Amino acid sequence: MRPGRKRVLELGAGGGATAAATADLGHAVTAIGLSPVRAAFAREFARDREVTVVEGDFSTVALEGRFDCVTYWNGFGVGTDDDQRRLLRRIVTVWLAPGGSVLLDVFSPWRWARDAGRREVVLRRRPLVNDRDFDPVRSRFIDRWWPQGEEGQAITQSARCYAPADLVLLLEPTGLALADDSIADSNTQVSAGLWHANEYRVRLVPAGQV
Repeated sequence: MRPGRKRVLELGAGGGATAAATADLGHAVTAIGLSPVRAAFAREFARDREVTVVEGDFSTVALEGRFDCVTYWNGFGVGTDDDQRRLLRRIVTVWLAPGGSVLLDVFSPWRWARDAGRREVVLRRRPLVNDRDFDPVRSRFIDRWWPQGEEGQAITQSARCYAPADLVLLLEPTGLALADDSIADSNTQVSAGLWHANEYRVRLVPAGQV
């Protein structure tokens, strides 16, 4: 992708911080958020920036035009493999402009498997307990959080982890492929790095552009 101003679509707006940072780099950003509360927060955070926050489910929401770059930070893998494939096909057929790229954070199985059974107290405004586990059959992490002493209020999140080889297989029917300069293109260096990382980042392009 050539340098310069881009039209960027961010899936999963969260609190709006990355959308705002992307706009600060000179890009026009459309960010999709599912939660009305977080979408409202993202709009407030992105005030006076070229950011449009759309409240909705990005598997069904309708948007105008196409985008030079589609991003999904820290969320890819929620749901099944079929869910990921449907999303990727939607990206390439509906949203991605010719010559565009997709940037994904992909959860790495090795670090999550190594941390299975780990419990720690994280000191924030109030102490939170974090309990990690890993399902090796489905290659999914299970991450639980609760206020210390109140495990009955635990919130659990889980997502599919993909080794680079698994990601390549996932991509085959979607119309997207790893770009030549993608981090997951390397073998030994990536494997060593992913041993220590919760996730890694890849760049995807339409399969015909590789």
